[in-house]
Amino acid sequence: MRPRWTSRARISLRPASRRFTTLGIETSCDDTCVALLTTSHSSPRATLPFHKKSTSDNRSFRGVYPPTALAGHASSLANLVSEALSSCPGVRLDLVAVTRGPGMSANLAEGLALGKGLSVAWGVPLVGVHHMQAHALTPRLVSALDAPAAAAESLEEIAPSFPFLTLLVSGGHTQLVHSRSLADHAILANSANIAIGDALDKCARLILPPDVLASCPDVMYARALEAFAFPIGEDGMGSYSPPLKRADEIAPTVSPHGWSLCPPLAATRRMAYEFAALESRVQSIVSDLPSISVPQRRDLAIDIMKVAFEHLVGRVLIALEEDPSLRAASTLVVSGGVACNKFLMKVLRSMLDARGYGGMRVVAPPVELCTDNAAMIAWAGWEMYRAGYETALDVTVLKKWGVDPSGKDGGILGVEGWKRRQA
Repeated sequence: MRPRWTSRARISLRPASRRFTTLGIETSCDDTCVALLTTSHSSPRATLPFHKKSTSDNRSFRGVYPPTALAGHASSLANLVSEALSSCPGVRLDLVAVTRGPGMSANLAEGLALGKGLSVAWGVPLVGVHHMQAHALTPRLVSALDAPAAAAESLEEIAPSFPFLTLLVSGGHTQLVHSRSLADHAILANSANIAIGDALDKCARLILPPDVLASCPDVMYARALEAFAFPIGEDGMGSYSPPLKRADEIAPTVSPHGWSLCPPLAATRRMAYEFAALESRVQSIVSDLPSISVPQRRDLAIDIMKVAFEHLVGRVLIALEEDPSLRAASTLVVSGGVACNKFLMKVLRSMLDARGYGGMRVVAPPVELCTDNAAMIAWAGWEMYRAGYETALDVTVLKKWGVDPSGKDGGILGVEGWKRRQA
């Protein structure tokens, strides 16, 4: 019998128009995610015949507890892969894409080990994906998923086209990035300490009433904070007025309840983000108000998000003002879990419009593709594979892995383990 691994040599011989199936695996934190993505080497259209996740229950720890998250991957990952394959009878895998980093080492290893095994068993290539690159490319996935069935046979129709700006906002990262090409993402501003998602989660644990906190279905407390702050949804955000100039932006937010919030890094235009002080300030405010009422909690939730989000957008504006070349990027991508926040999108759009950048397009993925998911991993893996890259089977996980080619590790392509596919 002919060994199955010989199918690897046949991949480049298949017709470019044939549907190409990628299995995506994501295990960087507490979400166990698996997806099947179908694409073509000539068409901009993509479909997701399978897309599912299982999240470990960390609520008793009020945050992600590494042993629990790891146990969740061990108990769920193989079953999700089996479910994916059985849901698509007769499917033939062409590529395995798995998150290699950055993230929690043991959790990444769980996914990478299975990805390697499936690559060998099916005789197909492996691509170890950069988690943050995948977030940045997610709007391109959305563009491909939304493409009509009769889409023209041109991959150039996948949007946004390079270059574009990317605001990566999650529980682990806060970065403003100039996405110049598929694997070239220059970091313009980075978080000096904790990420915005982490800061909002911690603030939410202090602000949310005990009954609301106890009713949260998971540890994504920042999502509950937005729902608590705006119980009627986006209609309640209409009273927001953007700062018309930098002086307004860095002025303290003073509440009629007696507290004030100073914007981070107000005294400097240094390209960096700082969120740790916001959590400390909220803790102080709540401590000074032992009988804080629900209306006061709601106003504090709005104030803290306003200050945090204006700080995010303020650095985008500084970058655009100081480097005219960035204005060639007509699109600003907002991706990562915090991109789900509608108030963030309101603040972002309002500030850009008020400060002369109304022509910049702002795009964010739908909610199910903002948070960690395997569809974005499958897409990023396919884009890298289409560009000629595969990952060797002897690679290990990367707990830290930069996206910027000028960084110490050389960015996405600077690490060991990449192989250029032979034409």
